Amino acid sequence: MIETWANGGTRRFAETGESKLTGMDVEAAQDLLAVLEAATSLKDLSPLKSVGLYKLDGDRKGKWAMTINGPWRLCFRLEDGNAYDVEIVDCH
Repeated sequence: MIETWANGGTRRFAETGESKLTGMDVEAAQDLLAVLEAATSLKDLSPLKSVGLYKLDGDRKGKWAMTINGPWRLCFRLEDGNAYDVEIVDCH
């Protein structure tokens, strides 16, 4: 379950489906948010090759990311079966 959002833009997108993020595949982002909402562990995500799950490092150490499309990623921290600090970012 998604518990917290890293920013208001991601939260608004999740709630309304409206996005100002140019070039992002809205449907893919909505699908990944639904997958993350249902996940209770990384084991629920890792078998899904299509999500492009990978571990982040540097200033985002402890977080994970899933590829939406192009430079767009869904980043989050998973703890005790819940997702925290969920955000959609342009990683480039």
